[in-house]
Amino acid sequence: MNARNDVKRLSDQSLDARLVLAAAQLRFAARVDFLVARWLERCATNVEEAQRLFKTDRKPVRKFGMGVSRVACNSSRSEAS
Repeated sequence: MNARNDVKRLSDQSLDARLVLAAAQLRFAARVDFLVARWLERCATNVEEAQRLFKTDRKPVRKFGMGVSRVACNSSRSEAS
């Protein structure tokens, strides 16, 4: 009987498993939040870099008809010579 009472007393004094689990869940959620925030930050940086690379401040592209006629003329000249 005494042994059973001793075991009961030890478990009463130890940390409540629910509190330990809740603390672990909070730490895990905080870590996941941190990692997701860092990943989103990297994605945003990549998007900004891509936008800088592909800015549309270049000269406008010529009309389709003009480019085709020049190509056709150039190819016919090269075949004739």
